[in-house]
Amino acid sequence: MHRYQKEIVGVLTRVLNGGEVWLAELAELSFVAESELRAALIEAHVSLLEFACHRDWRSRDATADRAMRAELETCLERIAEVCDRASPAPRSTVSIH
Repeated sequence: MHRYQKEIVGVLTRVLNGGEVWLAELAELSFVAESELRAALIEAHVSLLEFACHRDWRSRDATADRAMRAELETCLERIAEVCDRASPAPRSTVSIH
């Protein structure tokens, strides 16, 4: 996984563990990826922007906060699925004793 992928996954993980994210932090994120992964990262970035922008609302509405965090969890799962499909299958090893 590349640095830019790790950055967005790290932010998603922090938020899913109850943390927050700031717009300035999101503005610093950059990523370059191929088609499906790029789409998943952009979707996560947009969802994180919405999450950050609605901080006041989420602080007053626990249901909204849980729903937005659930959406971010879905984004993280999609990124993981795309990465899993893109990574080469493990090679079987044979040892002779």
